[in-house]
Amino acid sequence: MNQSNSSRPATRGGRRTRRSVPQKRVHAGPRYGILGGTFDPPHLGHLVVAQEVYVRMGLDRVWFVPAGQPPHKAQRSISPAADRLAMLERAIAADDRFAVSTVEMERPGPSYTVDTLRELRALWGNDAWMVLILGWDMLEYLPKWRDAEHVIAGADQIAAVYRPGFVADDGDVARLEEQFPELRAKLALVPGPQLAISGTEIRARVAQLLPVRYLTPDAVASYIEMQSLYRAVRQTEGADS
Repeated sequence: MNQSNSSRPATRGGRRTRRSVPQKRVHAGPRYGILGGTFDPPHLGHLVVAQEVYVRMGLDRVWFVPAGQPPHKAQRSISPAADRLAMLERAIAADDRFAVSTVEMERPGPSYTVDTLRELRALWGNDAWMVLILGWDMLEYLPKWRDAEHVIAGADQIAAVYRPGFVADDGDVARLEEQFPELRAKLALVPGPQLAISGTEIRARVAQLLPVRYLTPDAVASYIEMQSLYRAVRQTEGADS
């Protein structure tokens, strides 16, 4: 199992006031956040989300989990796993609060969250408190996830972070909780800085020879230039994070 630091565990609108500031729960084991994504490339929006949840949820570390084969992005080609991993490692290198888990990259087939949570639970043990970090847009998409009930069951808590253009209201949350009753006790809606940055935008800017500094860490921007990534971006690709 590869990892970014050998000393770390072996893995690489209307707003709902009652959940706006999640309460920290007493727990003896380590408190880990899990932030999945394609990270093609990683950008400042990812880092801000990770930091916000780290602080507000009282975590010990946030694990970034780059997808091997993201099932929701089969319509477009993605950068090789080695490049996405290299960029992500560079993005978080200076922050000990963050680490990278390669469990999805090492697992064959589509990268489903339900499988990742099971694998991380087996790796970290039952004492670990696992917080699944989602953007609000992905939370709304939860009913279409593979085995959504077991995704909810596999996490100790789910932190849904507000994102630009997506408004969380009581009606949306109530409908999700009606469909998934176990979600009610686990869901925390997390506010934070609203940075409207996307991987789609960064790839398009690189293809147009426009600067991406201040959108992604300098180390990532340098890697993109060094490897000549995103020089021919399809104009039809959809927006992503």
